[in-house]
Amino acid sequence: MRADEMSTEPIVSVLEQPAPETTPDVEAPRVPLPEGWRFPIPRNWLVALGGLGLLALIPVFAPNKPFPYFVGAYALIYAMIGLSVTVVTGYAGLVSLMPYSFAGIGSMMTAVAMASWGWPFWLAMPFAAVCTVPVAVLAGAISVRLRGLYLAIATLAIASLLGETFFTWQAITNGNEGWTLSRPSLFSSDGMFYVLCFIAALFMVWMIEGLRTSRLGRSMRAVRDNEREAQALGINVSKTKLTAFVISGILAGVGGAFLSLLLQAVGGLGTTVFQSPSTDAASIALIVLVVVGGLYRAWGAFFGAIIFTVQTQILGGHQFFGAFVGIYSAALLIVLLLFRPGGLLQIWQEQLALIKKRPAVGIPLVVGTIVLNIAIAWVFVKLG
Repeated sequence: MRADEMSTEPIVSVLEQPAPETTPDVEAPRVPLPEGWRFPIPRNWLVALGGLGLLALIPVFAPNKPFPYFVGAYALIYAMIGLSVTVVTGYAGLVSLMPYSFAGIGSMMTAVAMASWGWPFWLAMPFAAVCTVPVAVLAGAISVRLRGLYLAIATLAIASLLGETFFTWQAITNGNEGWTLSRPSLFSSDGMFYVLCFIAALFMVWMIEGLRTSRLGRSMRAVRDNEREAQALGINVSKTKLTAFVISGILAGVGGAFLSLLLQAVGGLGTTVFQSPSTDAASIALIVLVVVGGLYRAWGAFFGAIIFTVQTQILGGHQFFGAFVGIYSAALLIVLLLFRPGGLLQIWQEQLALIKKRPAVGIPLVVGTIVLNIAIAWVFVKLG
């Protein structure tokens, strides 16, 4: 373009352009002052702890004190053993039918350490948990090669093998006499032993909830969802499976140690509960209660054990309905798997969402459900 064809419009220099409008002075951000002291526990945790405290006080108001304490401690011990199912099946996706066999090892070794060697319970309990590790390593090594139904059959075979060898060994069972145990002096009463079981169960739930969000827990869940993708991400699948079985065995061993103190008589003719078919039925019942509560969270094993065990104990003590405990358990499991696969935890989350969205409907529904369950349980106790 030639110079005479260029636009004659005046060119305003950048320096001559009007200055932009000045914005009002903005107040400098204030430095946040240190806030006052706050309670270290969040409000929702306080509500949860308050609810658990009320749950722990239920046996205190029971008319017949020893039996409610026994049922409560029994349910809490099943919650401890059920956490082994949460780890090996809920987190790692492995099907094991020998959690009650691990509990049997813990129970028998606690009895031997306390009654024969004179050890205190606080030393015998970790010893019993460690004694489950060799069997857990064996089951974990098998899980590297097998999966699904084949792994379940293999663990069932190991449980049967233990029932015919370890649980018939006279040095372990003390022949027909068995072992008689005494609880620690501070927890010798039924009420104090129930409190001990409650604290121990909550502590174990807290640990397993922490495991879920840890690096190892995330590795387990990755192996559960897809082994090939987990291996591509650099996760050692074999080591993860083996670790899951070891942790599962230790948890069940601790539960078995508390079970020996609850019964106070272990071994002898009572070892048949750790042999087939009794141990198979108990292991399946543990899987059922964990699925009922919620398979993928530690709180599922806790609440599933409490609700399922208490209800089966009430039904089992009834003259007529005691014969239908198995049918009730199977029906409950099928209904939850079909409509609420997340178990009681999923139902609870849905009810909380309903309460937040429509409190006028949600609160009466929750209260009515709780009152109805308590009324039904009371009727069964009176008719039994």
